[in-house]
Amino acid sequence: MFVRNLAIAFCLFSAETLAMDSPTTVVKNFLDAMGRRDFAAMEQLMAPEFKMTVTGGQVFKHPREFAAQSGKRQKSARKTTDRYDEIPTADGGVVFAIGSMAGEWLNGDTYTGIRYIDRFEIRNSKIVDMNVWSDMSEFRPKE
Repeated sequence: MFVRNLAIAFCLFSAETLAMDSPTTVVKNFLDAMGRRDFAAMEQLMAPEFKMTVTGGQVFKHPREFAAQSGKRQKSARKTTDRYDEIPTADGGVVFAIGSMAGEWLNGDTYTGIRYIDRFEIRNSKIVDMNVWSDMSEFRPKE
C-alpha cells in the first residue's frame, strides 16, 4: 500500500517540478553569488520582474544598482547567514535569511556584527522580490 501511494504521489510532480531547486537553495545560491559580486550568476536566479527594496524604501531593479549605491558608503560587505526560514507557497516560497554583516567603511574602519534580515519571494525557482532590512545605518560613520 505504501509503495503504491508513494508511486501515485511521485506521478503528481512533473519533471520540471522535480528539477527545480528549493526556494532556500535558490536564496543560498543568490547570496553566495552576491558575496562574489557574480552578477551573471545572480541574473540566472532572478525573475524578469525582480525588484529589491532596502531599508529606507529605496527600490533597485538589479543588484548592480544596489552595489553602485553601496560602493558610495563602504569598501566591502559580506553576510554570514545564521539561519534560513522557508514558508512554502503554491508556486515557490518565501525565504527569510537572517544573520550578520562584516566589512570595511570607505575610511578604512572595519565593522562586524551588523544584523540583517533578507526576505525573498521565490516563484518557479526565480527570485521575484527581495526586501533587505539591517542595522547598517546605526553603525555607518557620520559624514
